[in-house]
Amino acid sequence: MARAYVKINTEAGKEKAVRDALLARPEVKSADLTSGDQDIIALVESDSFDELLDLTLNQLRTIDGVTGTVTNLIIDKDDD
Repeated sequence: MARAYVKINTEAGKEKAVRDALLARPEVKSADLTSGDQDIIALVESDSFDELLDLTLNQLRTIDGVTGTVTNLIIDKDDD
């Protein structure tokens, strides 16, 4: 299992629409509106890092209203 946190910036006023589009995807486990350097932080999961990179680079960035993303791959997660 490959996981990442994706920090997403959106066009002004499109935060909720982008969040809803993210949550419609089965790979997106959570998507939260935030304050700070990004508008949304999403937790995404995939079967492999290659699939995860395709998801973040080629699919999530094309959602209407997304202006930029930063992906942080999770390399070790406490599953307790």
